[in-house]
Amino acid sequence: MYELQFTQYSQEELNKLDGSKMQFVDKAFKRIKDRGMKAGQPLTGKLKHCNKLKNNKLGLRIIFRQVDNKIEVIEIVAIGSRADKEVYKEATKRISEDD
Repeated sequence: MYELQFTQYSQEELNKLDGSKMQFVDKAFKRIKDRGMKAGQPLTGKLKHCNKLKNNKLGLRIIFRQVDNKIEVIEIVAIGSRADKEVYKEATKRISEDD
């Protein structure tokens, strides 16, 4: 079982979600806890160390990565809409700030 860790920004994004989106997010978090980086689809480019889980109907994406030097800790980097690839832009910016 993996432990989830949130960035300050992803925690704020989570707190803003409505009930219908929270149902998807709760299921997605359970999947990530159970499967770690085997959950979701791998990303490319600057987010190549991240995976995503998505819900096309809601237009929602969860971007996550394994925390360096911690085998069983997964960090939720961003939660948001795919519109204009905003969630990917935010995730890239947040990861760049960490490096």
